[in-house]
Amino acid sequence: AAPGPRAAALPALALQRHRLWPLPLLLLALGAPQRGAAEVLCGGHSADACAGCPQGNGQPWCNGDCAWNRGKCVLREDAEEEEQAEVDGPFPFPPDTRPKGCPKEYDEAQFKDLKVSVVLPWLKEKWVHLRGTMEALLHFTPDHLIEEYIFVSDGNSDTKEKELKALSSKVKVIALPTRQGLIRAKMRGVEEAKGSVIVFMEGHCIVNKDWLQPLLHRIVLDPKALAMPALDIIPQENWHDYHKTPPIIWRYEWNMNLVTSSPGHTSRESPEAYLTPGTSGGIFAIKREWFLYLGLFDVGMLEWGGDHFELTMKVWRCGGLIEIVPCSRIGHLFRDPEHRPYPVEVNQVVANYNRLANIWLKDHLEYFYRMKPEARGMPLEGMEALHEHHAELQCKNMTWYLDNIDHEMKYEMDKICHPFVNGKDKCKGELAPGRFTITRKSQMPMDVYIRTRAEVEAGWNESGGVHADLKKDRSEL
Repeated sequence: AAPGPRAAALPALALQRHRLWPLPLLLLALGAPQRGAAEVLCGGHSADACAGCPQGNGQPWCNGDCAWNRGKCVLREDAEEEEQAEVDGPFPFPPDTRPKGCPKEYDEAQFKDLKVSVVLPWLKEKWVHLRGTMEALLHFTPDHLIEEYIFVSDGNSDTKEKELKALSSKVKVIALPTRQGLIRAKMRGVEEAKGSVIVFMEGHCIVNKDWLQPLLHRIVLDPKALAMPALDIIPQENWHDYHKTPPIIWRYEWNMNLVTSSPGHTSRESPEAYLTPGTSGGIFAIKREWFLYLGLFDVGMLEWGGDHFELTMKVWRCGGLIEIVPCSRIGHLFRDPEHRPYPVEVNQVVANYNRLANIWLKDHLEYFYRMKPEARGMPLEGMEALHEHHAELQCKNMTWYLDNIDHEMKYEMDKICHPFVNGKDKCKGELAPGRFTITRKSQMPMDVYIRTRAEVEAGWNESGGVHADLKKDRSEL
């Protein structure tokens, strides 16, 4: 294609007879924005000050003389100074967000047989985040409960081994020479772990006061529990900000997307642990022996995506339970795809989901394929061993999970829709906030949820609990 008139004019304007034009004149000739006496260049436009660069468009319009820092557009040199201060300064100290009524101290005798291995896989994390995560762990965690901190470097060119080990003698670093993906990095960490309890952590978190003991207490009460902290929000644009989250549950849509919900029974703040249909999969505590017994994870799932669903199905349907423990608080840097420091191949995520669906949704497979039509026809390799292990575990079926655990997922079965297909499954109305497979008007009403939940729990009470038929096996771990 022929060059545009501006590109074609460049040699004549700037390089004719090797004549060097002054930069302001060259920018004028090219039509670039000009800086006034008290203006800053924002990239493709100018403003009186950096604060005026975004014009309501946020970070993408903050460039040139300016940079986005802690949710604001500021002079680039100021942002660089603040960033260096973050690297050199202490970790962001969080506010105490525990609900009223949390124990002021715990009977340490109950933890005498427990030692914790913290497993932290990471890829392309900023050092300020890794260091802050580790410093918060050291500050808020009783050292006698910790066996080791295992950092699994997933193909990073710099493993930060020297810097991490300088923070604690309990740090171990596993360096994977090439990127294996989050799932395999987790498995590698568990292989090396010596503690009886595994705590999975991420490299952009700030643990809060007394975060560990409440999780261990739940595992003491039930060795087959997967105990999750309440995840408070650290905004992606400000590592030093911290917001308490209201009580929520984690669950899944029929396309396996992870979503949060607050359907009624969790809306009142309480220090009591409560059940959740799913787990976010990145930050939780579990007995190592239970984790290994469940055969986590499917090695055929590559890179990123699906481990949280496999965890959920195996724990709930094979005799365990998943709880959120409000007295355990951890701040998590929630990032959208544009702020994630590594790429995620969407087709690989769908391929991982497809493997899981063919094991755990066998009797409900068509619901998944209607919401993930791109998964149809994807190759399924190395599935025989998974089917054999699934049979050996003798887990409950998906109908049991829908009847007992995720009432919203069951309610949505005859209401699911897809916004981008044609035909009977196309959504007819506005999608519910944060959802992809259900419209706003098709969500489960709160009163229906509360009534359904009460009926199910009444049945549990009569029979002796959600896993009453498996109670005799619970002490074996």
